[in-house]
Amino acid sequence: MDKVKRVLALVTVGVIVICVIVTLIFGILYGTTNNLLYKDIWVASAFCMFLIPIFIWVMFWIYNLLRGRGVKKEEKTED
Repeated sequence: MDKVKRVLALVTVGVIVICVIVTLIFGILYGTTNNLLYKDIWVASAFCMFLIPIFIWVMFWIYNLLRGRGVKKEEKTED
């Protein structure tokens, strides 16, 4: 299970790095050409740069909730 978590963490970091690079490239293309197509693509890429990591975090959070992790267990008191 630890190997799976490591692989998923590396994939997540890779996706975030790719999003940053693509956003940077389209930002540079829009800045140099002033083409409206690059502006639209840049805005979509910048939006996805924030949306994708949040989506991945929510998926991990829901997975942990469904597996019972992250939930405090109620203490049993004996009377």
